Parts: sequence; structure tokens; C-alpha cells
Amino acid sequence: MKKILLLILCFSAAVRLSLGQCNETVQERVLLVGDSWAQFMNADTTFDVVFRKWGHSNFSYVANATIAFNGAVSNDFLDPTRLAEIQNQLSLNPDIDLVHLSIGGNDVLGDWNVNFTQAQTDSLMYTVYGKITAIIDSIKAMRPGIRIVWSGYAYPNFGQVITDLGALQTVHPFYSLWSGMGFPNFGQLNGVLNAYSSKMDTLALTDPQVDFVRTNGLLQYLYGQNTIMSVPPNGTYAPFTAPLPDGYPNYPSPKNTMRNYGFITDCFHLSATAFIDYMEYQTRKFYHKYLMDDQYLLSEGGSRDGSVTTSGVVSNNLQLGSVNGEDASLVLSFNTTQLPDTGIDEASIFLRRESLNGNNPVQSGSLSVRIVSGAFGTSVDVDASDFSDPGSSNGSPCLFGSYQNNGDWVRIELPSTILPYITNDTLTQFVIISSNASGVVNYSGAADPEYAPVLNLKFSPVTTGLSSSASRGNVSVYPNPTTGMLNIRSAGEVIRETRLFDITGQLVLQSGNTTSIDISNVSSGLYLLHIITENGVVTERVVRQ
Repeated sequence: MKKILLLILCFSAAVRLSLGQCNETVQERVLLVGDSWAQFMNADTTFDVVFRKWGHSNFSYVANATIAFNGAVSNDFLDPTRLAEIQNQLSLNPDIDLVHLSIGGNDVLGDWNVNFTQAQTDSLMYTVYGKITAIIDSIKAMRPGIRIVWSGYAYPNFGQVITDLGALQTVHPFYSLWSGMGFPNFGQLNGVLNAYSSKMDTLALTDPQVDFVRTNGLLQYLYGQNTIMSVPPNGTYAPFTAPLPDGYPNYPSPKNTMRNYGFITDCFHLSATAFIDYMEYQTRKFYHKYLMDDQYLLSEGGSRDGSVTTSGVVSNNLQLGSVNGEDASLVLSFNTTQLPDTGIDEASIFLRRESLNGNNPVQSGSLSVRIVSGAFGTSVDVDASDFSDPGSSNGSPCLFGSYQNNGDWVRIELPSTILPYITNDTLTQFVIISSNASGVVNYSGAADPEYAPVLNLKFSPVTTGLSSSASRGNVSVYPNPTTGMLNIRSAGEVIRETRLFDITGQLVLQSGNTTSIDISNVSSGLYLLHIITENGVVTERVVRQ
């Protein structure tokens, strides 16, 4: 199971009630390391809020003040004490496989000056880049195969926030920092941030263990500049017009996205709401799919997704509830023909709410789900007979995530009774029904892959007759997926043998006490790697690309 560590308070796994009466176990899955942006997101519990909004309420974070704190610079995380604390947190949380790293902003803001030559600016960036890659390399050495998300930043707003104070501007906490940089205008400072972000873009493209979602102009895009600024460039622009990812580099992030302390406005740190917006975009682009299990499928869309009412009225809109006094059932289709030949251990459907009219039909115990291997009704397209077709099986799901606001995601955990009918023989269709509804909810369709309905699958383990008592936290495999070579980390475990099985349970490869195995000669697909140690067997799912 993947895990992410977000460092400030250490939460143990907990049980949480769902939207219904089912329970879910909450696991910490992110390690947040870094500067004040990490500190603020921990204080605001930003990851918990966003994960819940995106249906992943079963995941949380870990963080502590030693490795997520205000004013941190890159050198702080090359200090043996803080590196030891990162290692300590990884040891305490053996399933963690992702670190969210927010660092570098203070290095640039603290050392750059508007009077620098290009050569001086390049030298500074090279130095900061070297320190950040050294931090990343240290974390990778602690747990081979771990993923690191470099957080990045949004544009600061020194010029407007500080000058709006007039004669009192010198009392602003960030005045000395702005002064130390030589009072750069928005374009000058944003240009440095964009240039450094481009270096991190290149790192993420060349290192499969590093990810970066560029968000420099995100807040400009979401909020717009609705009032004329008091400082150049003095203009306005509407929300959703700034081009992503870099927006308008001659403007700052809007002042109303900065943290307001009542008596003063921050220049660099976002409001709690803006931090949520920032992390929602990161989740949209990376975390949402990363947090899925073994495989996920997007719904088919087109005529194969939609809704049908009691009287047989068909719509390609994804509606659930009561439409014009009639019950409307939601129909979703997924192409499961590429699934491996193994059973499904767990499955869930993620749906994003677009709008609600009347009372929410998604309530405790209100939903039931039908499944068919193939198609309901008379064809694979949504048709009138889909409403009453009993299909192959049915059951009551558990509901998790959120359903309170438009843009929120609900996670529908499918009952075990219908899982055997998710096969690779043919298309798989679902009908979701809400009983006694007095309103209708509309969900996002498949047109935008980032918002499309998702079928999330966890495969059943292949039985080989071997016992498993070794610690999975001490053994991991990387890179995964791979084009050939698999490396095995085995801290505290002595490897006796490795065996690679296909998903039908057939032995494909076998080797002795090795820490690497070459699978370049096997076909692309999903495999089960059994690592036999002196304490038992650890099984890892691996993908040969």
C-alpha cells in the first residue's frame, strides 16, 4: 500500500465513519518536509481537507515541527539532525513512499538581488538547485524507490501589499526582505521564480522519482485581478483568463489570496482557502490518480454513460435522484477487457459533483448498485430498459469522501457481492440507484479525464502456498513500473530467493539470493514478485512496461 508522509504531528491509523454507517481505516500517506509553506499546510490540515474533497478520506498525513518549519532554507535539510528525523519518520512509517518537499523559496528570496547580473543569478540558481537535489538524493537513499514531489510556489505579492500601507510600510514584517532584494517589481521577482521552476521541471522530466506540478500563476487564474491595482501595472483581468501555468508574470498573486492577519497582510504565504486551491490543483494533476490502488479505469463516456428515468427517458448527463418527479438512475460503463486474469479484492467508483437541485440524494444508506458483465438492456448504450434490468448482481455500497459541495468527490466502495462480476471478458456496466430521492445531483462526465468517473481496483493476491511473515516495510522494489531491471531493498531481511509469477499464478522467473532481477525478457503486464527471506515471504505487485 502506498503511503505519504506530511510532517508535523504524527497521527496513527484511525477509524473514521463514512457518509453512511460503514467504517474506513485512515492511513498516513504523505511526508511533508520543508519551509513555512509546509508549516502552514500542516497547521491548516490542508492535505486532510483536500484528500477528503477528492474522495481519498482514507488517507492523511504525518508532520512535525523539526522538518516543517518557518524560515527553513535548503541547508537546514542537509543538517544531520534533520536528516535523522526524516529517517526516523520513515522508519516509524514503513509504508510511506512519497515525500512532499517544499524548500528553496527562502534561498532565492534571501540571497537574490535585483542588481544581480545574469551570471550572478545563474550562479545562485545553480547553488540552490544543487542543495535541493542533494536533499532529494539523501531521501532517496533512505528509502530506495521513494517518490518526491517538489512543491513549488505561487507568485508572491510584495509590491502591492507593502506599498498599500503608505507611510507605515516599513513596519511590515517582509519590508526588510523586499528591501534586501532591491525592491524588485513583480516581473523581476516572478521571472526568477519562473526560471528556477524551469530547472525543477527538467529534473522532474529526467528523474522518475521526482514530480513537480507547476503552479506559479494558478491563483491569478482562479481569482483574477478584479480591482485596479494601486501599483504598476495597475490593470485588471478576469478570473480564468490568466494562462496556466505561469499566468501574467508582470502581476503578483492577487492580494486577496494572501494570508490576512487582521492588522497586516502577508506577502508570500497563502490564505487557508488559497492553500486548499493550490493543493487541489496538485491533487487534480498528480495525487488523485497516484492514490488509486493497483489499477484505475476512466468511464467510457459518450452514449455508454448517462442516466435513465423510471419511464425510460435517457440522458447522457450523469444524473442521480429525482428528475421531474421520476427516479433517475446513473449508468456507467468501464472497459475492463485489459484487466489481468486475477480476482478483484476491492473496488470503488469515484464521482465528482457538478451541481445539486433540491435535497441531496446521496445520503446514509440511500444508494444501491447493480452490475452486469457486458451491458444492461439491449445494447452497450444507455437505453430505457437499463432502469429495470436486474443485471448480474446488486448490493449496498459504503460512501466516503465528500458530497457537501460542488466540485467534491464521493468514493463509492462497492460491496463484495458484486466484485466477481468485474472481469476481463467484456465491458462492465454499473447502475447506481438512490431510493426516496427528492432532489437530483449531476456528476462530471468523461469529457475531461481529470474529472471523469473512475473505477479504482485492488487485485486479489495470487495463492502460491507460501506463508508470509516477513515485514513488508523492510522490503521494497524499485523502480516500479520498470522496463526491465527491478532492484530490491531489504533492510533487516536476508533474501533467500525471488520468484516472479504472472497473474494466473504461473512461475515465470526464479533466482537466488539477489537484490536485483532482470525482467526485460518477460511480456508487458502485471506480475507478482515473491521475495523469500529468512522470516517469510513478501509479495509485491510489479508492472513490466
